[in-house]
This record gives sequence, structure tokens and C-alpha cells, in this order.
Amino acid sequence: MAQTKVKEILNSDDSNKDKLGYLWDYYKWHTVIFIIVLIFSGIMINDYINRPIGQFHVAALAPEVNMEEEGALAEDLTELIPPEGPNDTIFVSFIPPGRQYERFVAQFSNGEYDIVLMDEDFYKQYSDSGAMQQFRLSGIDEESYYQPDIYDNPIGVEASQIPQFEQYETTNDLIMMIPGNSNRPETIVEFFETQGFEIELIND
Repeated sequence: MAQTKVKEILNSDDSNKDKLGYLWDYYKWHTVIFIIVLIFSGIMINDYINRPIGQFHVAALAPEVNMEEEGALAEDLTELIPPEGPNDTIFVSFIPPGRQYERFVAQFSNGEYDIVLMDEDFYKQYSDSGAMQQFRLSGIDEESYYQPDIYDNPIGVEASQIPQFEQYETTNDLIMMIPGNSNRPETIVEFFETQGFEIELIND
């Protein structure tokens, strides 16, 4: 039907200008919709290509957080662990109690965090979950570790023992742990090397 209509217009005795006008009237909405879809697809493809890729993600879950320190810590970590690719990004998330906690739970479950820092109350919630990585750091005294009964080795250490976390008000009195489902163990090892530690990630 559409092809027949186009042939009629092209084979008519009207001028080329009139023919173009008829074709535009006939196809203008098709053209507009096509252009909109093309632009939208281009935006989506561009966003996908340029999306940030998580290279390392630290989360601090505490009753009181200084949000101004969040960006500063991210900048420090980016200097310590330079991005390997143009989209590689260091993320730092300071999470006070409230709605953001639901996001923390979702991201924790998806293995998006490499290091988590918690206060005593949150530590108690997660310490017996079996979700944390056992580890040991070179040169750390036993009294600085946290080891629940269900584990054979420590799963936490005083954050103040780590120079990068000791210097920030939000993180220096928290407990540092490593999620067992982190997908970036090499970057975790690299981070602790920048802090002067050798880390042993212990798997049963």
C-alpha cells in the first residue's frame, strides 16, 4: 500500500518540489519517530560506553558520617590505586542509618563492595552471617582483630590500624572487614600493599 502510494507520487506530473512535499506529508511522522529513536539509541549507547566501571569500592556504615570526607577519601584512594582504564572509578560510600541502608544491603548482596567499615552495632549484625572474608595482615597485633566464634580466623580489624582510614573522622573508630563475595581480590591486595601490609585472604 505504501509502495503504491510512493509510486503514484513519483510518477505524477507534479514538480519535484511538490513531489517532495507530498512525500514529506506522507512520511513526516515516520521520519520524526525514526530520528527520535535514533537519538535515544545514540544516547543510550554513549552512556553505556562511558559508564563508570568500579575498580574499588569502600563503604562506611555508621551512625554519624562526615559526607565531606567521602569525596576526599575517594580522591586519596584514586591516587593510591591509579585507574587502569579510562572508565575505571574508585567509589566511596558513606552510609548513615535510614533509606540508604536498603541500598547498602542490595549492593553488599551483589558483591559490589571490596571493603566495608562498620560500627560495633552493625558489626554484630553481620559478624555471624558467614558473609565476611577471613584474613590476616602482617604486623597487626591479635588484640586489634575481630573474630566471631563461627570463624577460625579474624574477619575484622580496627580501622585505625590502617593509615588511610585512621586519618578520617568517619572511619577511624570503625571496624574494617572484607566481604566474602568481593570480585576484586587483586585490588584488595594492592590497596593493603599501599598501606604497608601483606594480606593473607584465608578461604576454608
